[in-house]
Amino acid sequence: MPSLIKSPYPAPARSRKPKSTEDPEAVSRSIYEVVKAIPRGKVATYGQVAELAGLPRGHRRVARAMRFCPDGLPWQRVVGRKDTRRAQINIHDAEHAKKQRALLKAEKVRFDEDGLIALSQFGWLPL
Repeated sequence: MPSLIKSPYPAPARSRKPKSTEDPEAVSRSIYEVVKAIPRGKVATYGQVAELAGLPRGHRRVARAMRFCPDGLPWQRVVGRKDTRRAQINIHDAEHAKKQRALLKAEKVRFDEDGLIALSQFGWLPL
């Protein structure tokens, strides 16, 4: 039976993640360079953009950067991955999601009846 006596030693301090030494502006620039390269009529997922920008598992950083992207950047071409075959618009603001959908449709990107994009047809796979 375990003892109910408390240890006289203090519990170890919780470790915190070390602060990143990366320059946030440089990270954003690398993300924006990848987004600029996505061709018209194609989409890339947040995770794919992160990987190509040198940020493995950095899809959330890409999403944050896309909120503040510069004018002229084809932000509408960055979408969320639904599964290995399909992507979706991941913007929670209904008006912005509607605008993204309209911009993608203008580039001839098609959505299925569930509002998903077939990555096999419209996904961007750089060489």
